[in-house]
Amino acid sequence: MSNSVYDKLEAKISSLKEMLSKTDTESLIGLIATEFGNMINPAEDIFTKTNLSSPFKQYLYVIGLILSSEENERLIILQEDRIERIKGNLNEIVDLYSELFEPEEGEDVNEQWIKSREVSMQVFLNYFNTNSLTYEEQVIDRLNVWFSPYSNYIKGQIGITVEELINIFRFIQNNIQKRMDNIKSLQKKVGEDHDFLLGKELQLMHQVKVDDLINEFGEGVAGRFIELFSMERKKRDFFYYTETNPFEKSPIWKKTDKVLFVPLYKQVIHAIYLQLITVVESSELKSNFYRNRDHQTEKKAENLFKGFFKEKGNYYTSVFEDNQSQKEHDLVIKFENYLLIVEIKASKVKEPFRNPDKAFKRIKGDFNSDGGIQKAYNQANNLKKLINSNETTVLYNSKGEELVTIERSMLKKVYSIVVTAEDMGIIGVNLSYLLKKEDNEPYPWATNIFDLETGLEAIKYMKKNQSEFINYLDERERYHTYLITTDELEILGYYLENGSFDDLKASKPNHFIFFDPNWSMVFDDIYFEKRGLIPPSVKDRAIIKQPNPNTKKRKSGKKKFKLKQAKKSRKRNR
Repeated sequence: MSNSVYDKLEAKISSLKEMLSKTDTESLIGLIATEFGNMINPAEDIFTKTNLSSPFKQYLYVIGLILSSEENERLIILQEDRIERIKGNLNEIVDLYSELFEPEEGEDVNEQWIKSREVSMQVFLNYFNTNSLTYEEQVIDRLNVWFSPYSNYIKGQIGITVEELINIFRFIQNNIQKRMDNIKSLQKKVGEDHDFLLGKELQLMHQVKVDDLINEFGEGVAGRFIELFSMERKKRDFFYYTETNPFEKSPIWKKTDKVLFVPLYKQVIHAIYLQLITVVESSELKSNFYRNRDHQTEKKAENLFKGFFKEKGNYYTSVFEDNQSQKEHDLVIKFENYLLIVEIKASKVKEPFRNPDKAFKRIKGDFNSDGGIQKAYNQANNLKKLINSNETTVLYNSKGEELVTIERSMLKKVYSIVVTAEDMGIIGVNLSYLLKKEDNEPYPWATNIFDLETGLEAIKYMKKNQSEFINYLDERERYHTYLITTDELEILGYYLENGSFDDLKASKPNHFIFFDPNWSMVFDDIYFEKRGLIPPSVKDRAIIKQPNPNTKKRKSGKKKFKLKQAKKSRKRNR
């Protein structure tokens, strides 16, 4: 990063911190909780509502800043003009980071320079601007299967078990939900008494009494949870937007010794994951944990596909190409006259470097590693080529016994699928950025395990059959290089509502489709509808009215190189 960008950032952040030092804590955090933490209308557009480019991450950042600053002697209750200035600073700070990837004066801009910035910028901004796009139930499931086997060790290290952490999150969630229900009930009534009660409920909605936690979980467990996951306002060395934010790991404001304030309750479950992963990865259990993580990810993917294809599919796990237990494949699925080769990788996404060249090198290294997408593709494609080049192919189990014989003449098509445990962003959605393959070979379909679960469940919920998924794979393969987004569910959401990508007319060289985040909201609609929060049927959803993606050309050259900021943090519930 050039000194001029550093200077701009430091000046802008210092100005924001000065403003926050004079701002009353509860007025700011309370506004954030009301504006974003729990929207009563699940169809609200959070970008319009907040006027922020990455609302969730920016709000986490500003809360981290205010709780890491000393209170000024004369605090100011937040007024509209002040919050608008705070939001303006937040947007300018985020925008400044994109300047990291622009050419400095006199710098040689060649194709390799453009390629490295095009990838590293989008990975960098997606990493720091997007919170985990998962439903809380998915995170809880991961906590149970990844960390529960080590609960005794975790208890010894931090004084609280995995089960207790999950139960406390649910207690907080239910506490807030009860107040939301009370507010909805009071809003339907009229009269001064009810107006008074409504105002009181709104003030208390995000507060949790310490005594209530103690009564429910005991003083020791409750006290340890508060110590780990809450923060008081005091001076800390937290400054840059890309630094480790203390509020992300401890997302509760300790208002007093008796009262906790939870502005963004969904962050609590993410914070539990962040703290637990730190504990096990810094322990002697690390290797064992990784083996369990890999196994559980493979098991989850297998169960998702079984739940989708059901009795129409035949499933083969730990498949080998010979009877000597060589060249293993995670999952092979036979559905009608189609064969799906599924390779599953659970490696962790690493924080990108600030330096674009170093960042690009690390991104490529991770992509090509044993736990990366390239390795998964190579494994799947090798088996695909073997099957396509022989009349019959015998596959074996780990004992060297024949598992299944595949006849090429009985197959219409073989698909390669890569499933990752983590969200890989744009380099997972559009593999043309980094994947090495033969020109005549199609791109595989790559997705993370959470999007796989959400997508397959949505296809079933919308009463579309398995052949619809196969057709999606075909179209996704045909248009692969033209579809640009960091979220696979935007692409699948568009397809489910339109039935095809043909109307996008992405066929000319350098003719790319940039997807709008609204196209993934069909999955949020389904999520809310299943819980009785949206009464209309699927076909009546507002998603039908969403805008078409914008068709744009990928830019190149020094004058044209002005990459837009990568996808913002988004989604109403994820």
